[in-house]
Amino acid sequence: MSEQITTTDKKCPSCGATLKYNPATRGLSCEFCGRNVEVHQQIQPPGVGYSLEELNNAAGAQYLQKSKVAVCGTCGGKFVIHATGISSLCPYCGSNSLNETDDQTGMLEPTGILPFVVTREQGEKIFFDWIAKARFAPADFKTKTTYCGLTGVYVPYWVFDANTYSSYYGKFGRTYGSGDDQYTKWHKSSGVYELRIKDNTIIASQRLAGDRFWKGISKFNMNLLKKYDPDLLTGFMAERYTIDGNAAWLTSQDQIKGMIKRGIMDREVADCVADLKFEPEYANVRAKYVLAPVWVTSFQYNNQIYRVLINGQNGDITGTSPKSFRWLGKVFMIIGIVMGAIFATEILMMIIRSLMTIGK
Repeated sequence: MSEQITTTDKKCPSCGATLKYNPATRGLSCEFCGRNVEVHQQIQPPGVGYSLEELNNAAGAQYLQKSKVAVCGTCGGKFVIHATGISSLCPYCGSNSLNETDDQTGMLEPTGILPFVVTREQGEKIFFDWIAKARFAPADFKTKTTYCGLTGVYVPYWVFDANTYSSYYGKFGRTYGSGDDQYTKWHKSSGVYELRIKDNTIIASQRLAGDRFWKGISKFNMNLLKKYDPDLLTGFMAERYTIDGNAAWLTSQDQIKGMIKRGIMDREVADCVADLKFEPEYANVRAKYVLAPVWVTSFQYNNQIYRVLINGQNGDITGTSPKSFRWLGKVFMIIGIVMGAIFATEILMMIIRSLMTIGK
């Protein structure tokens, strides 16, 4: 398997080999001599994050860091690196067109990280269990599958906290009864609705933002967020953000407005609304730039590559696998037999009714 790009290059104090973060020990481990170096993981304190002003002036931000970037020529994935040379496959699409670029554009430093909890061994077990339970798979699927190994990737998120205040006015309805007796009772109301937003999460990767496949494993527990420490990245790849904080904040506001609308309707005990008007005011907005863990793998069957993702925090898995459509023939055969029996029964009943009519 090709050498992986790593974001840092920590050396073992005993033998000089490269250390990697080990989810099992929660420290840095040496694969050669077994030495383990402790990493002091600090819980991220409340209130940490970038202000809207800092997002607006990101180019001159105090926490701006400059990093080299590797770009996949096939899918466009961008990964932060510190290595001088690379020889690796893209973890997302399996392409070997991952190359270092001269792009050293500054980017904000992460404010938090969710370290890997699922180990490589646990991830492989999750993967093979998933393979064993694949639905509608071809008969030779398990014997002819070539496993490509796991790659650990940290994916970027923007996570927003804010206090919101919304003056509202609208016409609210409550539906009663059912069928022909159903009616809606309406009332007009106004007020101020306050909602505290915590951990509204927006993917910071342009490539993953509209990927339905990705959404199957994208739920992370932000209560376990740790203070950013580059040591936790050793041995893993890290995708850089391609959706900046301002763009993510606009998406977040759309989601927040939906939360506020639902909250107002709950307050007004309404299941329908007309002419609702409100415009949230925001205070104490904090934008956390967070890295979240994902195991990425792929496998090959009949010269076609299938992608699988595993949530590195909770073990959720999603992926694509080959399907055999032979089972459809059996289904259609059973349906044909059943429909034929029903049709034959109807014909027989028609003949019997005709004979009874003649007999009369």
